[in-house]
Amino acid sequence: MTRIVVSGYYGFGNSGDEAILGVIVGALRARLPQAQIVVLSGNPEQTKALHGVASVSRTTGAIPAIVGADLFLSGGGSLVQDVTSARGALYYLGLLGLATRLARATMVFAAGIGPLRRGWLRALARRILNRVTLITVRDEGSRRLLQQLAVHRPVQVVADPAFALDPAPIAEIRDLVGAPRSPRIGVALRPWSDGRFLQPLVDGVREACREIGAEVVALAFHPDHDLTVCAQAAHATRGRTLAGLSPREMMAVVGALDLIVGMRLHALVYAVACGVPLIGITYDPKVEELLQRVGVGRFLPLPALTT
Repeated sequence: MTRIVVSGYYGFGNSGDEAILGVIVGALRARLPQAQIVVLSGNPEQTKALHGVASVSRTTGAIPAIVGADLFLSGGGSLVQDVTSARGALYYLGLLGLATRLARATMVFAAGIGPLRRGWLRALARRILNRVTLITVRDEGSRRLLQQLAVHRPVQVVADPAFALDPAPIAEIRDLVGAPRSPRIGVALRPWSDGRFLQPLVDGVREACREIGAEVVALAFHPDHDLTVCAQAAHATRGRTLAGLSPREMMAVVGALDLIVGMRLHALVYAVACGVPLIGITYDPKVEELLQRVGVGRFLPLPALTT
């Protein structure tokens, strides 16, 4: 039986990453229905329940799962970057390096690569990625960075897997969003830097709501990280906060709104997929890369809110 091990930021309750995993699992099952899929997860029981796959601890279970696997698939998402954590990049590169020795084939799938600011991480990435069987990335910026790193493996640019997610039926989220009595603006925020961006952003959203009679729905895409800042934004705009939804439910909610103002990349992906107008807050190059590639929406650089 073909055995495929999938590694990424899974089991942590991040809607975007869980959407990616759901699409990966669905695509693998459609193509290889008899394959055994094993996901390395921060919460294996949660991953088993949400995606119906075998799952093991991303720490203690990783090496036994990788040994002898027919394919080790790393991604998608922004795994190889050192802005939020150099340890995370070291973890994912380390697993990938082991897999090039212990598994039969390796793949980096629909990844966002970078930023990589530390020289030693750039050198490690170059060494390991040049041993990978196949590399696909989700934007041109990632492809250019791999060229700069002297990664000589063929690199293909593909869409973010979450574009292929099917939203939940509208009936399943009707109670969450309610009847459209007025325009609804979704805000999908995350903590960043010293947080000084929040007040100017909230002021702008509140003024827009006043002018057009809109209401705010704050969407916590990664509740463990985002809930506080989303709740602050909702309170300041007399809106409400939604958290703890499945990826398909969150996508359906986004599709029921009239505008998305988002820092979270996958809030913008969901908006594009559902045809909802959007404004991206570019705190990270991946946001601008997405909007430039799809050619829709507007972006607002985060520094513009604090200067």
